[in-house]
Amino acid sequence: MEFKDASKKDTKIKADFEGIAGSGKTMSALLVAKGMMNGDMSKVAVGQTEFGRSQVYVDRVGQFKVLEIRPPFHPNKIKEILDLAEKNGIKVLILDSISDFWAGEGGTLDLHQAASDVVKNSFSAWRKVGPIQEAMMNAILSSNIHVFVTTKKKTEYVIEPVNGKQTIKKLGLKPIQKEGIEYRWMLQFDIDQETHRATVSKDNLGLFENKPPFLITEETGAAIRNWCLDI
Repeated sequence: MEFKDASKKDTKIKADFEGIAGSGKTMSALLVAKGMMNGDMSKVAVGQTEFGRSQVYVDRVGQFKVLEIRPPFHPNKIKEILDLAEKNGIKVLILDSISDFWAGEGGTLDLHQAASDVVKNSFSAWRKVGPIQEAMMNAILSSNIHVFVTTKKKTEYVIEPVNGKQTIKKLGLKPIQKEGIEYRWMLQFDIDQETHRATVSKDNLGLFENKPPFLITEETGAAIRNWCLDI
């Protein structure tokens, strides 16, 4: 162990892009990654759980690498994926989506149910499963590369009056991940499904504080890159 001078150059950004289906989480993460890499997508990779969906954006952002993540979505897989990314020289890894490692086949909730069936006690089961979930988070946060995750939100429909007519509106509620996980990230982008504009609910960098909803672009990533280099 040794002490060293603090430097933002050593900072590896850990950011979450959160929203309901169709809000633009994946595209937003890719644009930020492109801006951070100054347009070079060759060191950007997407670990995708939805069977090729991120690849529809290749024509818009340029060639990047992909890794198909298939079920079961055991949280321990995240550490394996991060190690593989580092081994292959990836600078920005996008995990799309981290919600599958919570509520997907073989994810944390499935592990909890299996443990509950054995011990016949839900609370005791969390004592066994909780460390697995925490190990996943620690692997992400301690990674030596920039890691972006996308998180799905539960969807609810409400009826609202618009111009005298009853209109159905889709709302995003709680993220589909462990409660409180949003506080673990350096940056938390909440993306609106209708406007595709983002608000930043967590900003350790101080770049987007009090900023009104905005469209995420490559310039968003460039601002983060410049922050890291500003020493």
